[in-house]
Amino acid sequence: MKVSLFDTTLRDGAQTEGISFSLEDKIKIAKLLDELGIHYIEGGWPGSNPKDIEFFKAIKNLKLRNSKIVAFSSTRRPNVKV
Repeated sequence: MKVSLFDTTLRDGAQTEGISFSLEDKIKIAKLLDELGIHYIEGGWPGSNPKDIEFFKAIKNLKLRNSKIVAFSSTRRPNVKV
């Protein structure tokens, strides 16, 4: 059985009181998680705030060896009846 590691530090960790990652912090953390061999790094919720938008713009130019950057998002669209 293959196990994939999915890290949410850049989104979930930023919800901790007193924590506010800068763009530079998020890039450094992503690089370290990649070095650790994390398979998936949840970079945040693009479109929810300017810092996450900037992170996703910047991270696409970074060459990661082990990790894929993924995004948190809504699973429903407004005004769609289920």
